[in-house]
Amino acid sequence: MSKKFAWAVLVLVTVALIAAGCGGTTAKKDAFPTTNINGTIAWGAGGGTDNVMRTLAPIAEKQLGKSIVLSNKPGAAGAIATQYVYDQKADGYNLLMNAENPQLYQILGLSKLSYNDFEPILLAVQGSTVIVVPKDSPYKTLDDLLKAAKANPGKLTIGISGVGGQPYVTAAILKKVEGVTFNPVTFDGDGPLVTALLGKQLDVTGLAVGAATQYIKNGDLRALAVMATKQNPAIPEVPAITQLNPAYQDVLKASGFFYGVWVKKGTPEDVIKKLTDAYMVAYKDPKFQEYAQKNGLTLMGLTDKEAKDFAAQWQSQMAWLIYEAGGAKESPEKFNIPKPAK
Repeated sequence: MSKKFAWAVLVLVTVALIAAGCGGTTAKKDAFPTTNINGTIAWGAGGGTDNVMRTLAPIAEKQLGKSIVLSNKPGAAGAIATQYVYDQKADGYNLLMNAENPQLYQILGLSKLSYNDFEPILLAVQGSTVIVVPKDSPYKTLDDLLKAAKANPGKLTIGISGVGGQPYVTAAILKKVEGVTFNPVTFDGDGPLVTALLGKQLDVTGLAVGAATQYIKNGDLRALAVMATKQNPAIPEVPAITQLNPAYQDVLKASGFFYGVWVKKGTPEDVIKKLTDAYMVAYKDPKFQEYAQKNGLTLMGLTDKEAKDFAAQWQSQMAWLIYEAGGAKESPEKFNIPKPAK
């Protein structure tokens, strides 16, 4: 064999090996996910976010071919979990499962992060908060509660899921419209709030309708009003707060909570697409659709730009509402959060 021929063969073999290596790399990239995925739920077990995510995940993981390992990391209105996921690699293997709260972190001084630092996989559902008291509470109507709160400023205890959570926002709205103040007591989400209320450790709280429905129907809790402009089909016997006082109409235009799944900004687009496709299958599954309807949740199914636009609009409405009610540490203007058009 001549040296020229041997050299040519060596070059061809080398090129073939390089090509094979590149092909292997491509295959590996296309194979996402190659290992199980971590899903960090920003709230405690048994709450609204937890229940929605544990309904979606088993369906989505079948599409992905790997397990989505769920863990609860509550605290600081979800800011602990949000920071944790942000501190991980932007590779799609760490999902943030949270509610609307990061859109308020900056004005509340909880975190520098917001959903601008993440990419949405799916905004699944939106819902309302219902004001509830223990079943044998002396407050049989919202009016009873408000009269007692006005007569005893800052004395009645209201359970909150941290600064910026829906019970906190509910208290801010009541203060803005009615001028009442409560004594806030913090818990790690809807589940612990229910336990505290059942144990008569609180006078009142606001719960996600889905988390409260069974207790209201069983007579374990008394519902006074839904923080919305119309009644919720899951608990049609409970009045919308605007039915009791039309002054809430403008305040509640963009109120309520939403639950979704996010990944850190910088995650590859093909990974985002694969996760989004899997979660959309889960969202459209009859089991999840039935769950949402049964628990009084409004189906959203928003992804990509639609999800970002919705989150930005919600932030504009609620950040300025809380700021004008005196519940914020910083002005939304500082963070370039536009004032909503009137």
